[in-house]
Amino acid sequence: MANVIHRERIEKFLKKGGDIALIISSKEKNELRRLVFANKTNWTKISTLPETVYKTFDMKMKEDCFVTEMKIPNPPSAGPYVIFERRNDKINILIDNRKSAKGVVQYRRYMAVVAYFAGICGGILTPEEDESGRINFSDEDWILISIAARYCLMPPKLIKKVYLLTKMYAEEGNLDKDKPFLQSFVENVTFQTKIPEWAVWLRLRELAYSEEEVREFISIRSVDEMIEEYKEKFGYTDEVV
Repeated sequence: MANVIHRERIEKFLKKGGDIALIISSKEKNELRRLVFANKTNWTKISTLPETVYKTFDMKMKEDCFVTEMKIPNPPSAGPYVIFERRNDKINILIDNRKSAKGVVQYRRYMAVVAYFAGICGGILTPEEDESGRINFSDEDWILISIAARYCLMPPKLIKKVYLLTKMYAEEGNLDKDKPFLQSFVENVTFQTKIPEWAVWLRLRELAYSEEEVREFISIRSVDEMIEEYKEKFGYTDEVV
């Protein structure tokens, strides 16, 4: 696929907080709103909301598609180890479940769900289908999908709440004094979300674009630096324009 990564598009999405509502269809937006509203009384336990949303959309995806977790022999060179294929008018989704860092397989599951509803159903991202039935997302697509997936896993309210709780623990002397506060905070978010620590750090750097409160403890990076981090971490090679 001859594609490029548009700097302006990535920056615009970051400044919007990576909100998944910007890359899914009206049908999925309405379902998201319904889920958030239905769980409004439980927002004291906001850490449960991302899991509730994920399970609902994961179940919907599995009603429409064949989803298999397996060790993929030749995983994609870029993006998560997730493959979409069309077989007899049915979408097959392969999620690589090989042993790796803690939380990575769960992270891939989230990526698969977001990619399906944003790229296959949404109509805003337009992956290309080749002659074999493989559905290929561009590097730019995967970057947008991954930002949106981290938005779903770690909405701003969750980040802010965990930050305040960590700060309260620190004031009460309940944190490891030999460990920097920011590290303790990231570890608490990792514990809440059950995903890799690197994904939490990446989310914080992304959130700095849209949340002034986050910029108080995480310095904002240039969009070129962010794209370079995506390329290094996920193997993207498309030119940035």
